[in-house]
Amino acid sequence: MTTTMIKVGNHYRRTDEARDSTVYRVVGATEEVTLLRVTDANGRRAHTGEIRHVSRGTLETKFEPAENPDAGFSPISVVENMLQGIYWQFHMYLWSPLLRVFEALTTLFERLRRR
Repeated sequence: MTTTMIKVGNHYRRTDEARDSTVYRVVGATEEVTLLRVTDANGRRAHTGEIRHVSRGTLETKFEPAENPDAGFSPISVVENMLQGIYWQFHMYLWSPLLRVFEALTTLFERLRRR
């Protein structure tokens, strides 16, 4: 068994089980290593929130280093981020004021109805 330097931010993929393309990022490295799953089984970036705790020995024997799924340029990600930005601009500047008008009208009608 070789002793490798395990650092927060490193990425690993399992070498046992069904050997899918799931990638984990090291988010804690003490006696036990804390891994955060950062891709789905096909290797696509995913925000899963799934945490896994493994021993250093398990990491060295059942995992292999993997590429950072966030590295590199992805035109699809750029377009996706632009569309999300447009959505939030719409939400902030158009939808929120409309909701406030709707809430004000609802309050007004309720007051009128109580008279």
